[in-house]
Amino acid sequence: MNAKLFDNPQQKLICVDSKGRETGKIVDRKTAHSSPGTKHLAIQVLLFNSKKELILHERPVKKVGGGVLDAPTTHVLQGETEEEAAHRCLKDEYGITEKIPVIVLGGFSYEKDYGDGTCENEFCLAAFAAFGGKISHSSEHALKIVNEPAKKVALEIGNGSGQYPVWLKETVKIVSNSKDGKKFFG
Repeated sequence: MNAKLFDNPQQKLICVDSKGRETGKIVDRKTAHSSPGTKHLAIQVLLFNSKKELILHERPVKKVGGGVLDAPTTHVLQGETEEEAAHRCLKDEYGITEKIPVIVLGGFSYEKDYGDGTCENEFCLAAFAAFGGKISHSSEHALKIVNEPAKKVALEIGNGSGQYPVWLKETVKIVSNSKDGKKFFG
């Protein structure tokens, strides 16, 4: 069995259809990420600083989909709201304990098989927030923090860069096209 599947295997994830509607079922994280996977709900929070930079991190290789630059991403767990999941993620990955305003936008469905027994099969909500405080990242989730101009990241994604995961690419598209989010990409 792939060791990546044992990253929080006990978590209970909310099953959804390809449009993000809850099915009423719950699945454990290990099953959800074993190929071909079970569609479940996730959320990604693009975090911006005052310089219109995205605060990204190197995703550990030991995680499913690791080895790329990513933003805080998690599953929405059974019994948890989208906002609670976003705040839990910001705390776990970046050490942010303040309840900063998080704007949750629409989402997208995607699948990716990594060819090693692990996969992604998620409906991911796109969210964003601004933060000017100190980041104290967790090496379990974020190896190194990297601040990149949001405009540069969007351009690299548009040019087909492989340094970002598929979910970050889609989240950037949604946030950069939203009324409130596009100001960070100008």
